[in-house]
Amino acid sequence: MKSIKTFIILIAFIVGSVFTLSAQSRTVSGKVFDEQKEPLVGVTVRTSNAQNGTITSDDGSFSLQVSNQNVVLEFSYIGYQAQNVKVSPSQNNIKVYMVEDAVVLGETVVVGYGTQKKVNLTGAISTVESKSLIDRASHSLTNMLQGSVAGLNITTSSGVPGSSPSINVRGTTSINGASPLVLIDGAEGDLNRINPNDVESISVIKDASAAAVYGARAAFGVILVTTKSGNEQKGKATVRYSGRFGWEAPTTSTDYETTGYWSVYTINKFWKADSGTLYVNYTDHDMQQLLARVNDKTENPDRPWVVEEERNGRKQWVYYGNYDWWHMQYRDNHPTQQHNISLSGGNKDVKYLVSGAYDYQKGILKENPDIYRKYNLRSKIDFTINKYAKLTNNTSFYGSQYTFQGDGSVQNTLAYGSRHALACFPMKNPDGSWLYSTPYLNYKVGNGRHIILGEGSHRNVNRANDFSNTTRLVITPIKSLSLTADFTYRLYQTRNTNRSNNIYFREYPDAEMGVYATGAGANQLNESVNTRNYYSANAYANYENTFGQAHHLTGVIGLNYETLRIKNVSAYGQNLSSTTLDDLNLVGQNSEGETITGVAGGQNEYALMGFFGRLNYDYKGRYLFEVSGRYDGTSRFAKGNRWGLFPSGSVGWRISEENFFKPLRKVVDNLKLRASFGSLGNQNVSSYYTYMRLISISDFSAYSFNEGSAMAKYSTLGAPVASNLTWETAEQWDGGLDLAMLNNRLNLTADVYVRNTKNMLTDGVELPAVYGATVPQMNTADLRTKGYELSLTWRDRISVAGSPLEYSLGFNLSDYQSHITKYDNKDKTFAKKYYEGMRIGEIWGFVTDGLYQSTEEAQEYAKKVDLSYINKRITGGWQAGDLKFVDLDNDGILGIGSNTVDKPGDRKILGNSLPSLSYGINASVRWLGFDASVFFQGTGNHYWYPTGQAMGFWGPYSYPYLTYLQKDFLKDVWAEDNPDAYFTRPMAYSATSGPMSYVNDRYLQNIRYMRLKNLTVGYTVPVSLTKKIGIDQIRVYFSGENLCYWSPLKKHTKYVDPEAAFNRSSGVDNNAYYPWQKTCTFGVDITF
Repeated sequence: MKSIKTFIILIAFIVGSVFTLSAQSRTVSGKVFDEQKEPLVGVTVRTSNAQNGTITSDDGSFSLQVSNQNVVLEFSYIGYQAQNVKVSPSQNNIKVYMVEDAVVLGETVVVGYGTQKKVNLTGAISTVESKSLIDRASHSLTNMLQGSVAGLNITTSSGVPGSSPSINVRGTTSINGASPLVLIDGAEGDLNRINPNDVESISVIKDASAAAVYGARAAFGVILVTTKSGNEQKGKATVRYSGRFGWEAPTTSTDYETTGYWSVYTINKFWKADSGTLYVNYTDHDMQQLLARVNDKTENPDRPWVVEEERNGRKQWVYYGNYDWWHMQYRDNHPTQQHNISLSGGNKDVKYLVSGAYDYQKGILKENPDIYRKYNLRSKIDFTINKYAKLTNNTSFYGSQYTFQGDGSVQNTLAYGSRHALACFPMKNPDGSWLYSTPYLNYKVGNGRHIILGEGSHRNVNRANDFSNTTRLVITPIKSLSLTADFTYRLYQTRNTNRSNNIYFREYPDAEMGVYATGAGANQLNESVNTRNYYSANAYANYENTFGQAHHLTGVIGLNYETLRIKNVSAYGQNLSSTTLDDLNLVGQNSEGETITGVAGGQNEYALMGFFGRLNYDYKGRYLFEVSGRYDGTSRFAKGNRWGLFPSGSVGWRISEENFFKPLRKVVDNLKLRASFGSLGNQNVSSYYTYMRLISISDFSAYSFNEGSAMAKYSTLGAPVASNLTWETAEQWDGGLDLAMLNNRLNLTADVYVRNTKNMLTDGVELPAVYGATVPQMNTADLRTKGYELSLTWRDRISVAGSPLEYSLGFNLSDYQSHITKYDNKDKTFAKKYYEGMRIGEIWGFVTDGLYQSTEEAQEYAKKVDLSYINKRITGGWQAGDLKFVDLDNDGILGIGSNTVDKPGDRKILGNSLPSLSYGINASVRWLGFDASVFFQGTGNHYWYPTGQAMGFWGPYSYPYLTYLQKDFLKDVWAEDNPDAYFTRPMAYSATSGPMSYVNDRYLQNIRYMRLKNLTVGYTVPVSLTKKIGIDQIRVYFSGENLCYWSPLKKHTKYVDPEAAFNRSSGVDNNAYYPWQKTCTFGVDITF
C-alpha cells in the first residue's frame, strides 16, 4: 500500500513539472532576410545558452522553443555578421535582417599548402572572390582578372578566339621571360582553361616570402585558384543554370575606303611619288569612269562596275567598282553564347559538386565562318571516411576546337589578304570566276585570300584537350595536426589539322581557268600532335596550436615531386586524291611521279623535387613572424648545379592590437605593418637540357646522293656550353601597410618592393671568330625591379525609400621600373640588346622639328646638316612636306654617332614601351533586387613606334598597296593646301625604308588608355514569386565587356586598339590582324 502511494505521488510530481515547464516556455518563429529583403536559407538560430537551435528553411523561416522570459537569439551565417536579437516575452514572431561582412568573407586566405587568417598575413597576397567574376561576358578567367589586382599585369596579345593573354606579377621578371605559377586546387593548371563559374576564390601571391614554399616554380609569383565544393544540404541537391546570349564586334573602326576612285587615286599618288610609275595601270579615261561612279553605293545599270573591252588586241575586264573588301569578307557583329550548369549537395559524409560549361563564338569570317567552341567539365567529391580521414577527388576536363579558313592560320588570311585588293576590284568576275590576276596589276589581288575564304577549301581545325585528376587524402590524428598526401595526373594535348587546295581563277574573259598550285595554293595536308604528360605528388603536414592563450603557432613541412614529358609528332603530304577528305592515306603522286611527304617529331622531359617548410608565430595576434624555405633540385642543370636553397622570412606588427591604440579603435579597426625578404630560384631559363651541347640534323636543300629522292643529311654542333650553368635567382624585399577603418568600411593596402633577379642566362663571353661557334649562354646578367602597389576600397549601406541600398567603390594602382644592373657590354653599344643601367622598354629615337614648309627651307637645311643617314627613298631630294630631323649634337651630321649610350649621335630616350603603370576602378550598387556594377581598367603613359608594316597606322606610307585604306586618309597628308597635316608629303615605303622608318618623336604614339572593361546591370526576382513555380532564385542581367576606350592614340588612328599597338615579330602580321572584340550579352541565372 505504501509503494502504491509513493508511485501516485511520483506521477503527480512529473505531471506537475510538465505543466510548470509548459507554462514557462513558448515558441518563437520568424524569418531571416538579407539586406535586399531576400530570404536566407541555412542560417543557424540558437539561444544564447546554446540549449536549443535550428536552421532556417527555404523561405528563410524558423521556429524555436524558448523560455517564457527575455531571451537572446543568436543568428549566424557564413559571410554575414553574426547578430544577437533580444526577444521579450510578448514577442512571438520576429524578422531579422543580416548584413554581409567583408571581414568574414576575407577572414581566411588560401596560401601555399594551407590557409591563414587575413589579418595575420605578413606577405603580400591579394584575393579575388567569386562574386566579382560571375556574370562577366568574358571568355576566359585571365581576361576577367585584368585590372582587378594591383601588381597583376595582364596583356591581351591577340583578338583570335581562344587566344591566351600574357601574365606577369610585379613587372618584368627576367630578360628570358617568365610567368607566374598557376595552381588550381593545388595542381598546376591554366587560367584560360578553367570555367570561371567553378571558381570560389583566387589568391595572388606577389612577394617571395609568401611564395617560398613553391621554390623554383614560383620565382615570379603564384596564382592560387580554389574551386567550389559541395555543401551539406540535408539530402537536397541544388541545381544552378546560367545562360548568356549576345554578340561581339571590333573595338576599333572597320570603316575603310570603299570607293574605287579614291582607293586607286591615293595608292597611285603614293606609288608615283616613289617610283614615277602607276601601281594600278589605269588611263585617264579609266580614272574618269571611276570618278563618275564615286557616289554609287550600289551598281547602276547605266554605270556597270565591270566593263568588258578589247585592249591590246585582247578582251579584258576593266574594273570600276566601289567594293567594301572588309565587309565582303568579314562580319562586324557575330553571335556568342555561354551556358553553365552545376549540381551540388551532400550530407555529413559525402559532398559533391558537378559542373559543366559550353562556350560558343562565331568569328569574323563571313562566307565560311570561323567557329570556336570550348567545353568544361568538373567533378569534385569529398568523402568523410571517419572522424580522422577525408578523401577528395577532383577531376576536370577542358576541350576546345577552333575551325577556320586560311593558309595554316586565320592570321595569315587577314595579313596577306590586306594587300593588292583595291576598292575598284570585285572578288569575282562577271562569269563567276574568281579574280586573282589582272593585267592592270603586277601583283595578285588580295594574294588570293578571298578565294580561300569563299571556296572553303583551306580547312583548319585546332583542337586542345586538358584532363586533370587530383586525389587528396587528409588524415587528422589530433586536432592540431593534419597529414596530407595528393597525386595529380594531367594530360594536355593539341591536335592541329591544316588543309590547302589549288586556287583557280580567270584573268581574261576568253582565257582558260588558271591555277595557283604552290605556296598557299598547294594541294597539301598537315597534321600535328603535341602531347604533355604531367605527374605531381605532394606530401606535407600542417600543425596549428595556441599556447597559454597568447602564443599561436602554425607550421607546414613537406615534399613535392613533379615531372613533365613532352612528345611532338607531325606529318604532311601533297597531291591528295580528294579535295574534300583530309587523310594522309590519300596522298598521291605529282606530275613527275614523286610522292612528297614528310615527318617530324621530338620529345623532352624534366623532373623537379623540392623539400619545403614554413613556420608562423604570433603573440596575441599582435606580433607576427614567419620563416619559410625550399630546397629544390632540377634535372635541367648538370650534376653539381642542380640543387638550390631558397629561404625567406617576414614580420608583421598589428599596431591596432596595442594597448596604447585603444582610443583609436572606434575609428581604426586594423592597422598592420609588414616587411619581408625572400629568395627564389628560376629553372625556366632555356631548353630542358641547358647543360648539353646539342647536335641538330638537317636536310641539304637541293642535294641527294646515290639513287632515289631522299635528301642528304648534315649535322650542326650547337654553341659551347658553360660548365657552371645554374639557377636564376630572384631576391625580393617587400614592405607593406594594411589599414581598415570606420567599421571596416574603408580598407587600404599599400606595398613597395625591390626584386633583384640575378644570374640571368644570356650571351656570355665572345669567342674568337676562328672558333667557328656562336657565343655560349652563361649566367652573366642581373636585373632590378622596383615598384609600388595601392588598393583602396569603400563599402557601405544607406537607407533609400525605407529599403537598404548597398554600394561599394574600389581603386587599385601599381607601377614599376626595371633596370639592367649587370650585363657583358662594357662599351654600352646598341649593337647588343642590353647594357648596364638600361631601363627595360626604353625607346631611343631622333628629335624632329615639324615638316618643312618650303622646298627652299628643306634644301637649305640639307646644306647645313648632312642628312645622308636618313636620305632613303627621298625622290627628287628634300622638299616641302618632308620631315625635319634635329641635329642634337650640333656636329653637322645627322646620325647615330658611335652607336653607344655615351655617344648616341642625334638620338635620345623618347619614352618607354612597357605599360608599367596600371590601374582598375570599380563601383557597384544593390537596391530592391536591382544591381549594377561598372569596372574601368587602364594603363599610364607608355609608347609605341609603329613598325613600317603597320598599315593600320601608316596607310600607304607603309607598303602602299593596302586593301584596307583608311577612310579620307588624304586629309592627314601634307599638301600645299594642307600644310598642318600630321603626315609628310606622299611617299610609298617611307615608313618601311624611308625617313619615317627611323624612330622619331613626331610619330611616337602614346598608347595609354582607360577602358570600360565591364558594365553589368541585373534584377533578381523576389523569392516570394519564384517559390510559386518551384524556383529558388531567378536573376536576369545585361553584361558588356570592353565596351569602349579612351586613348591619345585615337587622335591619329581609329583603326588600332591601344592593346593591339605592338610590333609583331612576323612583319606581315602587322599589315592586318584579327581585331580586338567587345562583347554584349543578356543572361539569366536560375537556381533550383
